[in-house]
Amino acid sequence: MYQSRRYSQKKLSPSKEEYLKAIYKLSEKTHSVRSIDLAAYLGFSKPSINNAVAILQEAGLVVKPLGGEIHLTDEGRKQGQIIIAKFQLIKQFLIAYCNVNEQTASKDACKIEHIISDEATFALKKYLNQV
Repeated sequence: MYQSRRYSQKKLSPSKEEYLKAIYKLSEKTHSVRSIDLAAYLGFSKPSINNAVAILQEAGLVVKPLGGEIHLTDEGRKQGQIIIAKFQLIKQFLIAYCNVNEQTASKDACKIEHIISDEATFALKKYLNQV
């Protein structure tokens, strides 16, 4: 739908990844996301949402016309999918192989998804597919 421009691929902070993940999840239901819906979903103030969206827009991950709805760029959608896939993989591993309860596994997976490398993610996925 929207094409991202060439931006430097600077790593997002964990909090900005959480905003991107939330936008991705909300956009699964409708392609566009309103700031007010994002604020309600995350439990943050509208100014915090606007600040985070501006940073995501500068990174080429979302497009938000002034006063308009938030749309993921192709790159934003791709990164959102990666973050969610990491979360699901880590959560699955913690529950199935480490006997961690689901609530704790979700909390921990949410933290780990931001720091785990792509190499470790692929290794974990390969391991889980073999077991």
